[in-house]
Amino acid sequence: MKSPYLLPALFLANCFAGELTIKSQPLETSLELDATFIPDQPKVFKIEADQWSQFVIAELVDHGAKVKKDQVILAFEAEDYQRHLAETKEAAKGRKIALANAERELADLKVSTPRLLEGLKLARDRAKESLDYFTETGRALQEEDARESLDRAKRSLSYQEEELKQLLKMYQEDGITEETEEIILKRQRASVESARFTLKKTEQSSKWALEKTIPRQAVDLKRAYDDALLAHETGMIKLPHALEETMLSFAKTQRSHAKSDQDLQELIKDGTFMTLKAPVDGTIYYGEISDNSWSVGGTAKFLFETGVAPANTALMSLVPDGSTLTLQGSISQKDRLQIPAEAKGTVSVEGLEDANFPVTLTQLDTAPNASGQYGVGLSVELPKESPIVTGMKGKVQLVTYRKEAAISIPPNAITDEGGKSSVKLKMADGKHEMREVKTGRTVNGKIEILEGLEVDQVILVPDPE
Repeated sequence: MKSPYLLPALFLANCFAGELTIKSQPLETSLELDATFIPDQPKVFKIEADQWSQFVIAELVDHGAKVKKDQVILAFEAEDYQRHLAETKEAAKGRKIALANAERELADLKVSTPRLLEGLKLARDRAKESLDYFTETGRALQEEDARESLDRAKRSLSYQEEELKQLLKMYQEDGITEETEEIILKRQRASVESARFTLKKTEQSSKWALEKTIPRQAVDLKRAYDDALLAHETGMIKLPHALEETMLSFAKTQRSHAKSDQDLQELIKDGTFMTLKAPVDGTIYYGEISDNSWSVGGTAKFLFETGVAPANTALMSLVPDGSTLTLQGSISQKDRLQIPAEAKGTVSVEGLEDANFPVTLTQLDTAPNASGQYGVGLSVELPKESPIVTGMKGKVQLVTYRKEAAISIPPNAITDEGGKSSVKLKMADGKHEMREVKTGRTVNGKIEILEGLEVDQVILVPDPE
C-alpha cells in the first residue's frame, strides 16, 4: 500500500516538471547589515584651543564612569598656562603704550610735514629773492660803495694835507710859532697820518671787496639758493613719503596690536579647556561617539595622568542619562540603491537570544564617505528596562521589497526571444500558446511576474536540464 504522503509529493513533482498552476503568495526581499547602538545626543569633549598647546592631564575619570552635572571629568595642569597668561597680559600693556606713542608720533607728523614743506618753500623763495636782489641791484651798490669809500679816503687825505699846508704857511708868515700853534700843527700832522692810513686801509678793503668779498657773496647766494631749491625739491618727495611710511607702519602696528589682542582673547578662552565638567548627569566614554559610530581612537596613548592631550581630538564623550539609543551603520552602493525610504525591519543582539526589536530607517546618506560606504541611521523600539547600552552591536534585517500577493515562477519557464519574455500557457481547450509576460525581481530562485499571468492559470515548465 502506498504511503498517504507519497501522492502529494508525486503531484508536486509532476506539476513542477510539467504543468504549474499559478498561485499568489507574499514576496519579500531584505538586506542585512551590522549596526551600533549610539545615543541620539552625545556630548563630545575636544580641546579646540587656538593658542595654548600644553594640555598635560592632572585628573580624569575612568572610562564608563557615571558622573553628575558639574562634576570634573578632565583637568589639566594650569601653572604654566597661568604664568604665560600673566606674561601675555603684561606684554599687552606695553604694546598699548607703544601704540599710543606711535599714534601721537603720526599725529605730530601729519601737522609738522605741511609746516616743514612750507618752511622749505619759504627758504627757497627768500634765497631766490636775495640772489635776484644781489644780482640786479645789491652787487652794483656794493661795488660802487667800495669805490666811493676809496674816493672818500683819498679826498679826506687831500683835505687833511691841504689844511696842514695852509697852517704851516700861515704860521711861517708870523715868523714866530707859539706853543698853541705847535699843538695845532701836531694834531693836524696826526690827522694827515690818520687819513693816510685810512686811505691805505680803504684801498686794501675796497680791493678785497671788489675782488673777493662781493664775488664770493655772489657765489654764496647762488649756492644758498641752489641748496634751498634742492632742499625744497627733496622735501617735496621725502617728507610726504616719510609721512606715508609712518602711516603704513602705524597701520601695521595697529594690525599687529589687534592680532596680539585677538591672540590674548583666544588664550583667555583656551583657559576654559583647563577644566572640563559634565554639563548633565550621564556616563563617560573614552573616545568619540559620532553620528555613525563610537571610536576609542588613539585615546589610550594620552588619556592617563601626566598624558598630553592633543588639540582638536575627541577625548571623551558623555552619554546623558535617559538618552534615546539609535542604530548607526553603513552599506555599500549596491545596497544603498535597494533600500526604500522609511524601510522597516528588526534587529537582533548577540546575547539576547530570540529577541528581535523593531527598527525604522530614519537616515540614508546621499553621499558616500571616504570608504565609499553610505551612512544608515535607524530608530529602534527597545523595552523600558533594556540592558542594551551605547556601543553594543546589532544585526539588522531591513525589508527592501514586499508584495502581499505576488506571482513568481521558475526561471526555466520563461523564454527570452527578441528582447521579450514569454511563457507557454495552457488554454481551457487543452491547447497551448505563448503568452508575453513582464518580469520583476528574482527572489529565492524564482522570477516575479508583474504582468501577463493571473492566478489559477496553468503554464508548462520544461524539465530542468
